[in-house]
Amino acid sequence: MTEFLSAILAFPTAVFTIVMGVVLTYWLFVIIGAVGIDMLDGHLDFESGAKAASGALQGGLKAAGSALEGGAKAAGGALEGGVKAAAAHDHSADVDGGILAALGFAGIPLTVSVSLVGFISWTLSLLSAGPVHAALGPALPSWLISGALGLACFVAALVLSGLAVRPLRPVFVAKRAPGRQELMGRVCNISSGSVTERFGHATFEDGGAGLILNVVCAKANVLKRGDPALILGYDTERHVYEVEPVDWLLPEEAKQLDDPDKAASIARARARH
Repeated sequence: MTEFLSAILAFPTAVFTIVMGVVLTYWLFVIIGAVGIDMLDGHLDFESGAKAASGALQGGLKAAGSALEGGAKAAGGALEGGVKAAAAHDHSADVDGGILAALGFAGIPLTVSVSLVGFISWTLSLLSAGPVHAALGPALPSWLISGALGLACFVAALVLSGLAVRPLRPVFVAKRAPGRQELMGRVCNISSGSVTERFGHATFEDGGAGLILNVVCAKANVLKRGDPALILGYDTERHVYEVEPVDWLLPEEAKQLDDPDKAASIARARARH
């Protein structure tokens, strides 16, 4: 145990140990937040404290990422600006631009990138420090070996991390749900047994998890579960979407539903009737 502590606290591994400490603490707060920290209950505001601490840790990650990137710039002059600011407790900011994007970090959340680079750097430094010092110690100063080793581990971690996260890039693609106005003229599928002027449910496939909509139809209809329906608009007072059966469309109107602009025009026209 003593040897392990000495190894992780020796330069250059100590630098990556600090980064790993910040990273692990941050992800611990993320995990706690994911299961709901308010489940502990009580009079103390645990949730606010967790958010504040997580925000501070996020700032630490940004600073660590900037420091690591700055080290690579000073040594090789090759890495340039690539870490965007991330919002507190939201690791949706992406690394983009320049050589970092070419390495494979474009579109990957900042916290994921920093975490992986830090872990691989720490692992490489921990495993290689002893053998490298033993081999080169008699010929070179210790500070030179440690400095070069730390830089080499960081650069190697950048390359290996870039390769590792590339297959994960589609996982982090953010898909924006369509707005209320964008749904006008689109076709949804009825999920309730019927649709009346007061009640009804429908689903809309948006390319992601899908949307569940509250829908109504002011006219008598035979809509049932599984039937397609045309979205005419959104009632802001009742917070429901107005729909009608697609079967009510004229043949020439049905052919235009694939064009969002024409479909919206059809929906507006039919909503006025």
